[in-house]
Amino acid sequence: MWTREYVVTVLLITIAILTIGFFLWNSDTQRLSCTCEGWCRGADDAPVTIEAYPDFLCPECVDKQLLLVQALDMYPKEIRLVYHHYPSSGFSEEIAEALEAAGDQGKLWQMHDRIIQDVPDNMSELKAVAEGLGLDMERFNEALYSGEFTEMVQLAKEKAISAGVRYVSVFINEKEYEKYPGTLNDLCRAIDEELERIEANGGN
Repeated sequence: MWTREYVVTVLLITIAILTIGFFLWNSDTQRLSCTCEGWCRGADDAPVTIEAYPDFLCPECVDKQLLLVQALDMYPKEIRLVYHHYPSSGFSEEIAEALEAAGDQGKLWQMHDRIIQDVPDNMSELKAVAEGLGLDMERFNEALYSGEFTEMVQLAKEKAISAGVRYVSVFINEKEYEKYPGTLNDLCRAIDEELERIEANGGN
C-alpha cells in the first residue's frame, strides 16, 4: 500500500516534469532560428535582428511593416530588419514576385515602402508602383509573366512554415513578437528590453 510520503514524492516529481516540459515547449513555439536568407535592411552588425513574414493583403501584416520601418528609423544602429515572403493567396503571391522583380533591379525596399503606404488592389496598380519607382518595365513585366520568381516565393513560404512560422509572424532575435499589430511604443519597448538583455549578458 502506498504511503503518504510516496504519493507526495510522486506528485512533486510529476509537477516538476510537467513544469519543465511546459517551459521547453513554450520556448520552442516562441523561438525561430534566424537565417537572414531574406532581404536585409539596416546595420550589418546590429545587435537586434527583426524577421518579418508579411502577407501584404493582411491589414495587420501591413500595419506591422509600417511600425517596423518607423522603428528602423529610430534605431538605425541597433536593428537589422529582414523581410521574408509569406503570401496567402494569388494576388499576394504576385506582390511578393513583384518585390523580387524590383529587388532584381535594386529597388525591393523602395517598392516595399510604397506598397505598405498604399497597398495596390490589382496588377495595374502594382505596375503603377513599379513604374513610379523608375523600374525597367519591360524587364519587370517579363519577370512577372514568365514566373521567374514564382518558385522562389513558394519555396520561401514553405521553408518558413517548416520552421514553425505562423501567419502574421514577427521575430525579435528569434523570439516571437506577439502584439498584433500593437503600437510603436509596444515595439520600441520590446526592442529596448532586448537591448537591455543583451547588455546584461555582456553583448550576447
